[in-house]
Amino acid sequence: MKRFLIRLAMFTTFFLLFDKAFIVIRNTSPAREVDRRLERVLEGQIKADVLIFGSSRGAQCVIAQRFADSGGPSAYNLAYPGSDITFHEYVLRQTLETKGNQKPKTVILVVDDSDELSSSKSLKFRFDRLYPLVCYKDVRDEMVRRGKMKPIISEFLVLSQLNQSNFKFGQHQLSGNYKILPCGSMPIFRQKATFDRKYNPNISTYSSVGELAYKLEAFNAFKDLCRKNHIRLIIAIPPNFRKVTSGFIPRLEQLIDGYGTVFMYDENKPEYANPDYFFDKAHLSEEGAKIYTDELILFHDQLAPQ
Repeated sequence: MKRFLIRLAMFTTFFLLFDKAFIVIRNTSPAREVDRRLERVLEGQIKADVLIFGSSRGAQCVIAQRFADSGGPSAYNLAYPGSDITFHEYVLRQTLETKGNQKPKTVILVVDDSDELSSSKSLKFRFDRLYPLVCYKDVRDEMVRRGKMKPIISEFLVLSQLNQSNFKFGQHQLSGNYKILPCGSMPIFRQKATFDRKYNPNISTYSSVGELAYKLEAFNAFKDLCRKNHIRLIIAIPPNFRKVTSGFIPRLEQLIDGYGTVFMYDENKPEYANPDYFFDKAHLSEEGAKIYTDELILFHDQLAPQ
């Protein structure tokens, strides 16, 4: 029995030492990322009057630097391609809770017409953005909260904090279709080869039947974060290469329930029916994003001071 206990102690010691060797891999993971915006959030380095949230529609259709370039407030883009409202709520919450970050005066949530609250294969919580940052306890706590890590084990065993992305060595790269600017935006500078350049004039009708309860909860939590922190909220609808879904705007206005404003772009602008200003049917090109952003800035500047 004594020999067994000695061997068990030796094995446990060896395993723990082996596990701790992976701290180097964990702690160097952030430096291999090209998109380091979430790391800036966790380091308390966000200093902007306007913050932009959303999926690829927000990241690629709103060029944050144009706010300051037009003589307006500073702005920073924290929208992530492929992310849904649950991830937007997390990033906003983390930004507000992390010491050092400046509380924004305005938050702009760029929504997806009409997948914002319904099931979507392309929109999800971006756990892949969190794994490279598991060296931060706040990230591990969020992973525990969302069932991706065990509460006690994850704090003692480094290996339990990692996934395959942490073992992809070398500098990670972005898609070849866009670039990331210092302001956090990711404008697209080319057009998709398979893009159907024929404008769709048909108007579909929105139905709340397909809305998911957990997305509604996250949307309300996002709104409440703004309300409790006295932050102006703008819900922005970006152009698709089609007409906006009928009933989508009234549904958004119902959900914000008096706190916030819905921004709808000018559908009569010829650029929004011109394929030369689009990457594909759901995303503006860089030139299209400039036009949309300028329209959004004008809307922001016309709002009464808060």
